[in-house]
Amino acid sequence: MKKNRGLRIGVIGTGTMGKHHARVSALLLDGAYLAAVSDIDEKKAQEIASKYEGVCVFKDYKEMLALVDAVVIVTPTDTHFEICGECLNAGKHVLVEKPFTKTSDQAQKLMELAAEKNLVLAVGLIERFNPAFQEILKLIKKEKIIGINIKRFSPFPERITDTNVIFDMMIHDLDLLYSMRHKDEVEGLKAEGQKVKSDKLDKVSATIFFNSGIIAKVDADRVFGIKTRKISVATERAIVEADLLTKRVYVRDLTHHIPSTHHVKDKDQLTEELMDFIGAIKTNSQPTVCAEDGFRALKLAEEVEKACS
Repeated sequence: MKKNRGLRIGVIGTGTMGKHHARVSALLLDGAYLAAVSDIDEKKAQEIASKYEGVCVFKDYKEMLALVDAVVIVTPTDTHFEICGECLNAGKHVLVEKPFTKTSDQAQKLMELAAEKNLVLAVGLIERFNPAFQEILKLIKKEKIIGINIKRFSPFPERITDTNVIFDMMIHDLDLLYSMRHKDEVEGLKAEGQKVKSDKLDKVSATIFFNSGIIAKVDADRVFGIKTRKISVATERAIVEADLLTKRVYVRDLTHHIPSTHHVKDKDQLTEELMDFIGAIKTNSQPTVCAEDGFRALKLAEEVEKACS
């Protein structure tokens, strides 16, 4: 495989998601390639790099920066601010996994730094690239929305979690809400949560009120028996529902009472996300999930958490 063309990508953090970012960058991207990986566990990074041709390994990500044009940060959330700041100051484009940073104040500083340096800063809120969600956006584009209901349930994660369900899971749906209501502002919210199997919130239900009058109900539960990812949007003329797992969209027309099913073409969301990042760099444009989007979702997540206390 020739590696003398395209953008050089570096992946920082080779845990579960880091492995997938490395794989896609090495094998599936058009116009870019995996040049280096970095992890404080150098053995783990070496194991990943050995699967692909010509990938350099670094324990210290700072030593990697001279060899890459862009980085993907897949490290614990509390490290995002420092690592992202270092990479931006080194003139590198950045895709940082969700949540953007530990706090919205940190996110705002990084957003401003990226703008000052004229660099692409994308946030890994991958559900934006779900084809079922993209189909919903098309179907509701010209409709008057009345209400939105989103459910994201999962069995309790085997891994030890260092965050609550809001920042672990619900943040995806808070971003989807803003994507559907990008010109609308949140007027207020109420929320409640429970600690079930950890010392952090494992179940949270939030009701969000928009200035337009739209009410959204968002539920996240990481102690549920079955994995569930569903969105329902009520408009004046129809109810549009999507199963984000099966990638199926259902429309119930309230005027003619005719139900219909939309089968959308499945896509690898991680590949789509990385290609979008690469495309934004090459065209000097905003990625689909830009720094401002990551900031807004994080800010709203903080408000939901505060409402639960």
